[in-house]
Amino acid sequence: MARHWRQGVIGMIPTAKQLFLPADSACPETPTVRDEMEKKFFGFIRLRNGVSKTTEIHRMADVDRAVIAVCARVGLASTSVLDVAVSSGISTCEWLESLQEAGFHPEMTATDLCMHAYLVRLFPGCDALVDREGYPLQFDFCGIALRPWSPRRYYILGNYFWTSCYRALFARIADRLGLFERLRALHGHAPAPDDPVITAKVQLVTRRLRNHKDIELLDDDIFQPTSASLLRRFDVVRAANILNLDYFSAQQLREGVAHLRERLTGPGAFLVIVRTEHDGFNHGSLFRLNENRSFSLLQRVGRGSEIEDMVLTLSAAPAVPAMPAERWCAS
Repeated sequence: MARHWRQGVIGMIPTAKQLFLPADSACPETPTVRDEMEKKFFGFIRLRNGVSKTTEIHRMADVDRAVIAVCARVGLASTSVLDVAVSSGISTCEWLESLQEAGFHPEMTATDLCMHAYLVRLFPGCDALVDREGYPLQFDFCGIALRPWSPRRYYILGNYFWTSCYRALFARIADRLGLFERLRALHGHAPAPDDPVITAKVQLVTRRLRNHKDIELLDDDIFQPTSASLLRRFDVVRAANILNLDYFSAQQLREGVAHLRERLTGPGAFLVIVRTEHDGFNHGSLFRLNENRSFSLLQRVGRGSEIEDMVLTLSAAPAVPAMPAERWCAS
């Protein structure tokens, strides 16, 4: 079985069943092998908004140092932290560790459009990983992972045709099984143990984040109205590799920033927006919320955020009611 895992890491993409279900997996012998498996798996996942779950270890180290330094410089004594669009959550775990090493003990919340997903049995030997609305994230045919999307560079090879066939077949089978009605009936909860169609609910994050006692995990879409439970809760909000011009229109980006502003506790709170380029370098901006609900620029990492002007010119807005939250201080 160990050989099976090594071969999978080297040449194949692990399936969701292999990665998340104990009955279909064996524990790889080293953390390096497990990390490589997760990297391959999450690099294969693309959410319904087109954003991938690709992530890298230590990708945000320079951003973490910059945020901690600014917090210390301005004397931010209490810190409740929100990390949005966390992908696999590796960078979230590393951020928490860096804050704790700096003497903070934050209340941290991690959100993503698809923090949880479901494993579905389509027919014997064929399964699918879907989000809570039934959008396919991965197909599993006899232990071979198939993507429901085709990279643009592969169109000429016919991949687009085959992925279109997979999705069309999935839609017909899902309709016949009543999958979408079954998912709606769950309301985000786990399926019954004897459910013949929806076999498991999984946390679609790294093993380091699953069941982490110090990090709250929530499904959330920053482009939708902010839920009452998130209003004015956080002293620091980070949006890494989500508010990008490659993904969304200028109007969508402004709406996303406005929704993140609603989550900040009030004047003096921080918003961090950063993007990692293909060369691995981070470029971001650290903003502070003013009394009139506008933002000021405190510091840049690299060239700064590509949407820095949008943030700085965002019109002031009335404050939303504060939500009660426990406070804590750096040691």
